[in-house]
Amino acid sequence: MKKGLLPLLMIALFYSDSIFMIFFPENAFDGAYIPAPHFFIIGLLFMSVFYDRNAAIKYGFLFGFLFDLFYTELLGAYLFFLPLIVYITSKLTKWLQSTFITFFIIILFDIALFEMIVYGLNLLVQRTEVSFEPFVSMRLYPTLALNALYYILFAIPLRNAFQKLKNIFG
Repeated sequence: MKKGLLPLLMIALFYSDSIFMIFFPENAFDGAYIPAPHFFIIGLLFMSVFYDRNAAIKYGFLFGFLFDLFYTELLGAYLFFLPLIVYITSKLTKWLQSTFITFFIIILFDIALFEMIVYGLNLLVQRTEVSFEPFVSMRLYPTLALNALYYILFAIPLRNAFQKLKNIFG
């Protein structure tokens, strides 16, 4: 039973992104802002720091593939860049003093980096015609604000959950 806790937590985080979008009104800001929840990515980053980096990279590959398969038409964006962001985060937290504020900044950096990578890939394959400035004001800033709020609300519960899982499977 205990072995199923980690996959269950990651599946719940995986679905939390889409569940949030179901309950978030589509025209909440009259279409002026398009925030994207990246709750799974935040959970994955917590996993890399407070549980096990290698397990987080494996989950990044697996769920990145699932994200690409179910949510995007661009196969490979999540598959390759989720594990990369997990690796970058694990290295940054080892170099920097890992406090909640430092980790908060690292997570926002990672989400911004990920959003810009996906935006760049969409520009490359001509799936978007939005220029960079509207992308930043309509998508990037609201996404960072939404995920910052999520971090503020769930940082301690996520950290505690991954630390408990580490103690169980230690």
